[in-house]
Amino acid sequence: MNGTAVNAAGCADCGGKCCREYQVGVTVRDVRVLAEGTAMRPGDFIRLLNTKKEGFRLRPDGPAKKLYLQRSAEDTGCVFLMEIASGRARCGVYAHRPLVCSTFPMSIQRGVVTLREDTVCGPDSWNLAAMDLPACRRELTHDDAARAEHREIIRAWNKRVDASGREASPQELYDYLMSYPLEATPQADTD
Repeated sequence: MNGTAVNAAGCADCGGKCCREYQVGVTVRDVRVLAEGTAMRPGDFIRLLNTKKEGFRLRPDGPAKKLYLQRSAEDTGCVFLMEIASGRARCGVYAHRPLVCSTFPMSIQRGVVTLREDTVCGPDSWNLAAMDLPACRRELTHDDAARAEHREIIRAWNKRVDASGREASPQELYDYLMSYPLEATPQADTD
């Protein structure tokens, strides 16, 4: 995915506000893309946070955990946010960024690609007419498919943890995520 269909229109003067404000939840597919693209281990950029929703458990009947990108040591935002000048920042893993980042700030509502209204930068920061909406739809569709696949992997992992009767380590989870066979997905056009 090239992501320029979505992000180029609104991020030209970005100070990284979304990367600083949001907790970036990721899918297993995102973890794999980031690990392979950066040659980093998931434990170097992922953190597990408790969730009331569906998530990975490390012990039978334990709390569900969601995968998030770590925050920088100074907690100035996503661990991959790079400061390039005063008030200006860029994604340090742009070509490998999570799908939630590549589709930001778009959503599909009632079958129509539209801008989210709940963004920290505000809906007036984006020009919908300047965006490649078919490419946005493709990226949003890829994100939906990755989330469905993610939910299947959560169920498979949790079944495995329940059957083991013991507590698993975060590293065991990361190893599982890196080895779990992912379904092939079509790639979006790149520049």
